Amino acid sequence: MNTPFKYSCLQMCSIDSSCAYVFFEKRDCILYSIDAFNNLSLSSDKIIYQKMNFEFQEKLTLDLNQSLFDFECLNSTNFWSLKTNSCLPCRTGFIKYSELPFTCYHNQTDWKNFAESKSYCKSKGGGLFRPKTKNERYFFTQRFPNKTANVYSTITYVGQKFKWPDGSDVVGFGRGEPNNYNSKSIFKEGCLIIRSDGFFNDISCGKYSSLTICQHD
Repeated sequence: MNTPFKYSCLQMCSIDSSCAYVFFEKRDCILYSIDAFNNLSLSSDKIIYQKMNFEFQEKLTLDLNQSLFDFECLNSTNFWSLKTNSCLPCRTGFIKYSELPFTCYHNQTDWKNFAESKSYCKSKGGGLFRPKTKNERYFFTQRFPNKTANVYSTITYVGQKFKWPDGSDVVGFGRGEPNNYNSKSIFKEGCLIIRSDGFFNDISCGKYSSLTICQHD
């Protein structure tokens, strides 16, 4: 069995929201949805891989003929850039995780508030953590258990919507959040953290979190 191709095949399933099972043999890679898999008649000698945490996968558009199969992009020091449609090296101090093949990450365990975390990431050549998808938030809960981290979204007045730097709305708040520390008139909480359960919580921008995660793509 060709291990690099097997890895790429499984990675294809991990970034396709409709994929729940994978059949791989030699260089044949077949992805199955739950319904398609249930309608199959498979012999016992066929090896099928089941994707875990299925409900957390986020849809990404990817051409199966792209060079994601480039072997260089299979290691942790390279990532597949959606901007250039090519394999690029991670910057010094950053690595790629197999769960998120399109971004490189760096982390530091130290108490920092939002401004300090943002400044630190800039000094490393990246930006502050932006976990926009369910898959990225699930990744955080698995890779950094029992941690909280500042994320790159702020507001400046009561009632303003939290948005990511690209202008998209932040989704995935915890129950009752954001709540501005239960104040409807006095502005108290203008920054966000991601909690250990993978949901967002608004906080005072001067409050400290124990983990800083930086990223670049």
